[in-house]
Amino acid sequence: MRIYIVGGPGSGKTSLGLALSRRLGLPLLQLDEIWVRSFARDASGRVAEATHEFRKSLVADCVARDAWVIEGAEPPFLEAFAEISDLIVWCDVPFAVAASRMIRRHVLADLRRNNRYPGYRRLYGFLRSVHRRYGAKPHLADGPWTKWTRAQVADGARRHQEKIVRVGTGSPQQNLATILERIGS
Repeated sequence: MRIYIVGGPGSGKTSLGLALSRRLGLPLLQLDEIWVRSFARDASGRVAEATHEFRKSLVADCVARDAWVIEGAEPPFLEAFAEISDLIVWCDVPFAVAASRMIRRHVLADLRRNNRYPGYRRLYGFLRSVHRRYGAKPHLADGPWTKWTRAQVADGARRHQEKIVRVGTGSPQQNLATILERIGS
């Protein structure tokens, strides 16, 4: 079983990915963990050749595997992973829900003293950026290596309707139960 989980920041992708991976005994790939390698640029500001090779290798590796959970909605991978997945889980929550989760995550990381992205000005800028992307139209001229937008995910969902499960503001346990029911586990 190949399960691809997409959605915006704060939508619940990571929690759901971890839960599904544990429950089904499937390897988990978190695209946020490899973001830097996926978007590395050369001195001229262009995507580095090594970055192109890394992306191709990553997709080829996933194609070769029979089972996995991938979570992350990095635009360049959306179509490739959607195409080869058996099930696509779209974590689609309103921006207000996502924002409250991002703020909570940030504050808790500060309290634990392990915030990889410290600073409330930085958090504010990120929230503003995500808010714009929730309502933005995709910029087709930007190609697939633009920032995530909800419109891009919605467009991909239309193309793969037969294998989409859309979860929203339910609890992580409810969302997990919905997916397990869909796959018959």
